[in-house]
Amino acid sequence: METITDFHHPSLGIVRCWTSPSTRQFLGLRYATLTGKWATPVVLEGDPNKIVDATMLGPCVPSPSNGIDIEFSHIQRTLPIPELQQSDTECLNLNITTPKNIPTGVNLPVIVFIHGGGFAIGANSWPQYDFRRLVELSVREGQPVIGVNINYRLGALGFLASNELASHGYKSNNGLHDQRAALLWIKKHISGFGGNSDQITLVGESAGGVSATHHLQSEVPLFKRMVSMSGTNLLMQPLPEQVTECTYKAIVDRLGLASLPVTERVNALVQMDTQKLLQASSPKHPLLPAAGGDLGLKPHTYAEIHQGSYGSLDIPGRKWCEEIMIGDCQMDASILSTMLNYEDDKIAAAFRESLTRSLGSADRAKEVLTAYTITEDMHGEDALKSILQFANDISFFIPVLNYGHCWSGNGFIYHFNEPNSWDGPWKGYATHLLDVSYLFQNYNEALSEPQRAVASQFARDLVAFSCGRAPWPVFEYETKDFYARVYGGQGTDNSGKVATVLIPHTRTERSETISNLMRSIPADDLSRAWGSFMAGH
Repeated sequence: METITDFHHPSLGIVRCWTSPSTRQFLGLRYATLTGKWATPVVLEGDPNKIVDATMLGPCVPSPSNGIDIEFSHIQRTLPIPELQQSDTECLNLNITTPKNIPTGVNLPVIVFIHGGGFAIGANSWPQYDFRRLVELSVREGQPVIGVNINYRLGALGFLASNELASHGYKSNNGLHDQRAALLWIKKHISGFGGNSDQITLVGESAGGVSATHHLQSEVPLFKRMVSMSGTNLLMQPLPEQVTECTYKAIVDRLGLASLPVTERVNALVQMDTQKLLQASSPKHPLLPAAGGDLGLKPHTYAEIHQGSYGSLDIPGRKWCEEIMIGDCQMDASILSTMLNYEDDKIAAAFRESLTRSLGSADRAKEVLTAYTITEDMHGEDALKSILQFANDISFFIPVLNYGHCWSGNGFIYHFNEPNSWDGPWKGYATHLLDVSYLFQNYNEALSEPQRAVASQFARDLVAFSCGRAPWPVFEYETKDFYARVYGGQGTDNSGKVATVLIPHTRTERSETISNLMRSIPADDLSRAWGSFMAGH
């Protein structure tokens, strides 16, 4: 039974919230203002004399209206969808879930979640990300935490960048500026909700994980711990200027603005109807974080991250982010399958041709094809799965190991292997998004008892990590103690079970194929080769 109650916050005033027997939920709290939909966010200060209604979900950021259906199709299971609205300038809001009873003088650890969605879709109001059950679990465990979900601008409003826009005062990476503003608001105001501003764990999934690793470029401490779920800045490097300028030109052309003088063109663009702007976007022209700008985003190589403290690596966050927890799903590349524009019966040949061009050698291409047993006479679906296994290894699996090296002695690695049991093309695989679906406990009714045990343990491990407790032994590079947590797995011996192993180990269900391949072809070359194939080159 939920009731609406008033909560007295020292800097925000009286905040009306939903109270259940075990939690309080504050919905749609604005953390920043926007003077216009392209503006840089300004962190809200708060007013102790105000009355704030936090009983309704806030507006989503402008994005495709079918975004939640797209995400459910990847998960292969739906949840009831609340009423969702969008707003150009009122969308920078967050939801806070706290235990109902917090002892006086106790400041609880805080978990801040950044959703994924390829920087194109997503919202803090989507039901799969509701923190209530996770917070309830933390209370039962005797390790209570506070959970926060944030919105941030997506698509063109979040990531369109160009020299023309910059010359007229419109910065790049609005979406990341929004995330940073949310983190600064949380550090300023969370103590009034019973949280500890010095004990913030930033959790990002997919594009959210990419975002979290980008924030490590900050000179200012933003969080104490980081969790990266199936996404790092090695998966999505910040775009160089030539790419952002090309995307800008393509969108300007589609909107019919190319012939205007520069100032008129920029003014017309920023005043453009948002829906028309969304329709002008194309998968061929990426809207992703851009290199440089006020946030100083830098591309990093696989080799740099792997070397970590043993090399010259310019990541300021290594000084203030004390620990990381990082992992992948066994078939994260399931999310990439919809982005490949190749005919099934020609994909193997196209892959060989692309590898030959990007690796500069037919022999090198053959090494990759042989390692993953890809032949041109393979059935289209079989070829696709083998190609995606390569993509999974280089884009998701190896970055996990490299970040383990980078945070050696302070990194916790996991592999999520529990197969998706719901009907769909990826039934039987541990697909992208499945780990976060388990983590928040919101699919428990659709899980078997062993699967619920995996979900519960995953959540308990995250809670322990956010409280500064080691959920399992760290990944230690110096002593070669490469510990990893494994959630679930294939077959009756592993499904529904959790184990901690030293890798390499068969229990991880990760092949050494990619590691062997990297002995002759560097990971950075393999990653660029995959990027070229994804782009259709």
